[in-house]
Amino acid sequence: MSKMNGRLKSALIFCLKLVVTAVPAYFVYRNIVMAPDWSVDDLYTLFSTHSIWPLFVALLCLGLSNFTACLQWKLLLEKQNVKLGYGHLLKLYYVGLFFNNFMPGNVGGDAKKVYDIRMQGGQDSVGAGLTATFFDRLYGLFFITLFALAMGLLFFMHDEAQRSFMWPSVWIFLGFCALFAALCSRRLGRLLCKVLTKIFPKKINERLIHMFERFQHFRSAKLLVSINLLSAVTQGLRILVHYFCGIAVGVDLSISWYFYYIPLVAIVSALPISIGGFGPRELLAQSLFARAGVPGLESVVIQLLAYFVSLLLSLFGAFVFLLGGTPATNTPAKTTGEPK
Repeated sequence: MSKMNGRLKSALIFCLKLVVTAVPAYFVYRNIVMAPDWSVDDLYTLFSTHSIWPLFVALLCLGLSNFTACLQWKLLLEKQNVKLGYGHLLKLYYVGLFFNNFMPGNVGGDAKKVYDIRMQGGQDSVGAGLTATFFDRLYGLFFITLFALAMGLLFFMHDEAQRSFMWPSVWIFLGFCALFAALCSRRLGRLLCKVLTKIFPKKINERLIHMFERFQHFRSAKLLVSINLLSAVTQGLRILVHYFCGIAVGVDLSISWYFYYIPLVAIVSALPISIGGFGPRELLAQSLFARAGVPGLESVVIQLLAYFVSLLLSLFGAFVFLLGGTPATNTPAKTTGEPK
């Protein structure tokens, strides 16, 4: 009976994600085909009149960003006393990218990375891998929001039509600050633990307390400087991917617009509410870039091209996974002195 309920729940969640994907996708399609000068030939024109070299540059930017992102993940894992070589972690990272692109919700790769860390280091490394991967994902979204705020203050603060779009970034930024304070502050952690002890059973409370203890490991000035630098490079390169995809389809738009709008698109596409981020991502990008004068077709194609570049690069992870490049028999992780 419990298995049937589980399957029913999974089917219901998938159906909801399908609806969240299909409804925005319909509006994206309608906005394109209802344009006065719309023609199917426009698609051919986009890809026939411009050089393909910007797509290669976009691929290079994304590839470099994966190297810096993996290094950031490695530093966070080391703070959790999980010691793995960079080359081996890079394989695990690419397998995670492959699962992110091919599993609904855009979080399957994170779960796969945690599982792989557990297979490398044993049961005790589950919490370490989960904490480092969770923090890594959150910090990337946090830092990309900083780009949007910086661009808003520098270029769009005095533009009444664009100034209002700073508020979502402001609230997201404040939300992340509150979350990191709750996770990494000893005082807030103790306060939350006291509150949780009155809500959850003892066994769950112990796990939550251990989780808060793990986040305390990230209270390091040297680590924060390193991950801030790495996040700046990683997220900047990933925004440049969209910029060069725009050049590939002939969009002549200042790079500041991408640094202002793409963070909001990235936040929405990271939410596990649709299938692979499709639908809400394209609708939001279409709505935002229309304010910069970009036609609906071009703005959607930019997002699809950026996803295609990501998909193409993540195929390396598919080869690693299919060839069995991340078995439990590889060099084990060292997880000395960490709480269970």
